[in-house]
Amino acid sequence: MPGLFRLSQMAEWHGVLPRVAEQIEQRLQADPARLMTEPGGAATVLAQLAPVRRRVAERAAMALFLGAEARGLLREISGAGVEVILLKGMDFATRLYPRPALRPFVDIDLLVREKDWAAVTGTMTRLGYVPHETRLKHAVGYAERTWEHPAMPGALVEVHDNLVNSPTLRRGVSVRLEDLPRMRGAQGISQPTPAGLLLLAAVHGAASHSFDKLQHLCDLRQIMRGRAGSIDEAELRERAAETNARFCVAAGLDLAARTFKDPACAELLGRLDFNWPRTFTRFLITPTLVIRGQGPRRWGGSWRRQLLRQMLKSRR
Repeated sequence: MPGLFRLSQMAEWHGVLPRVAEQIEQRLQADPARLMTEPGGAATVLAQLAPVRRRVAERAAMALFLGAEARGLLREISGAGVEVILLKGMDFATRLYPRPALRPFVDIDLLVREKDWAAVTGTMTRLGYVPHETRLKHAVGYAERTWEHPAMPGALVEVHDNLVNSPTLRRGVSVRLEDLPRMRGAQGISQPTPAGLLLLAAVHGAASHSFDKLQHLCDLRQIMRGRAGSIDEAELRERAAETNARFCVAAGLDLAARTFKDPACAELLGRLDFNWPRTFTRFLITPTLVIRGQGPRRWGGSWRRQLLRQMLKSRR
């Protein structure tokens, strides 16, 4: 299978490696004779598949570990009298996909209120988590603190008091815990409603990544499919206005609609009737640019993403 290594590299970057690996396996099972027609024969193809299978297994094992840790952290932090929700990763994987392993994630993200930092820090310290310093562009103003698991180097917990970490981007769009529509989930712990999930996915994709991964659009599409329940459009419209995230939501839905030829995304965007720079944004961020990601084939994308960030900063 020519290009299997390159394909697996791209799929891992885009957060879709488990699904791509699954499709490769299914095609080979449906047509095993194909193994013999590939250059190098069956041995070469199977040798190329081995590291892909191993990587998928490693990601799945890490997700299981992080999932168990996340459930424990939610109990401990909630027990300290702090409202906390899971952000993205594990919450998206368990609520949006038929099998959580299809949606890889590499850390735990939590959202709390700014006033609760002392209680959160005390809980993380009591549990043995170690503060993890990261190099940041600005000296102060970031809405995130990171801890590392005491027994698993590299297993990080990122706690946020705003989904938008950058102090400059928060001039244009800001999503705090109190801004999100929430409902009671397992064990009485808060979780975003379907409208809240869509708001999170769109703002995260636009503000944190400038839509550089297919995973962001896959999340939006799964939300639109009703995997977590029906979207309250009035709730979405109201919260998107309050957080100034209408541009993020519109750009995300439009990009998902174009990338996957998904009419549901386009229809919801039409009903929302947001005022946003549709023509210029479509020119700026295209499905092809998303596929290029931030890897070695990203030529021509940097200035486009910088322009998108400037647009986000000036939306107020």
